[in-house]
Amino acid sequence: MNAQLPFAVVGSMEEVKIGNKMVKARQYPWGIVQVENENHCDFVNLREMMICTNMEDLREQTHLQHYELYRRRKLEEMGFQDMGPGDKPSAGNL
Repeated sequence: MNAQLPFAVVGSMEEVKIGNKMVKARQYPWGIVQVENENHCDFVNLREMMICTNMEDLREQTHLQHYELYRRRKLEEMGFQDMGPGDKPSAGNL
């Protein structure tokens, strides 16, 4: 994947009819650039790298940062207090 860097990416929210199907593309006076056509741009490769290759890192970071913060806040709302690294939280220690 690193051999393909830097990526040349085109994005579009508009759909253009090509043949019988609608595709995300940009229309210019000189032609049409299709977002998901690998001959036109590197969007598919970039998406593959960002989503598929890094999905485990995304899951891990979501768990470590967002879920643990949510969990700690909910436990504090229930009356539990964080005592420190080796201690377990207990109710009523406020």
